Amino acid sequence: MMNRISNVIRLSGLSVLLAAAVSMVLPVTAGAVANTGGTGTPFCTNIATVTAKVKTDIGNLQTKLNQARSAEDAKRTSNRTAEDKDIQTARTKWDAQRQENFTKLMAKADSDTEKAAVTTYQTAITSAVTTRRAAFDAARTTFRSGVDAAVTARRATVDAQITTFNGAVDSAATTATQACVGATAAQSAAARVAYVAAMKTARAAFKADRQDDDKIADTVKDLAATRDAAFKTATTTFTTATAAARAALKTAFGAAAGSV
Repeated sequence: MMNRISNVIRLSGLSVLLAAAVSMVLPVTAGAVANTGGTGTPFCTNIATVTAKVKTDIGNLQTKLNQARSAEDAKRTSNRTAEDKDIQTARTKWDAQRQENFTKLMAKADSDTEKAAVTTYQTAITSAVTTRRAAFDAARTTFRSGVDAAVTARRATVDAQITTFNGAVDSAATTATQACVGATAAQSAAARVAYVAAMKTARAAFKADRQDDDKIADTVKDLAATRDAAFKTATTTFTTATAAARAALKTAFGAAAGSV
């Protein structure tokens, strides 16, 4: 169970991929526009190529992020399917064993009173099992829904931050392009400095936004704690109910209580 929680926490932080890649893209961009020595205006000459490359690189990173998200969703679904299958297999096995025990108990009942007690016991145990399973299923469903909601909310936040970052990149490119119209070498140099500064600011803002990425881990842990508490409560209720049913059965069998 903890491995599955760890997977959720790890996969939900995939947006870090984009943040790290942005850190690599922008310094390269600064280097690409840094050569302003000599005659002419190399920055302004290359601005269209440079900004196009930045947008292409960011677009490629966005594609990788989307692919990672799809893989995350598929993995989460696969894990849940496997978990549900294991649970159902175990329940089927337990049901068969429980029915076998009921049959053996009924075979030990000699009087109508004892047979009635066994029937009552069967009903009580079956009800306790059903109640516990329902509680476990509900807690599991609530946990999964909470995880899905947390992931969806985090993705929406990340997407909004990416949109803001892209807007800042576009703004820097537009400003630089306009400044390059009819620019002298000195003006081109100034445009380069402003462009690099704007890109660094955009990167810093984006990285700052990423600081909240790990908070989803706390959310998942809280959801897991709530689920586990529900499991514990359901188990306690189950244990109490089955113990009472067992005691009533032994009382009905009287001197033969040792046989049940």
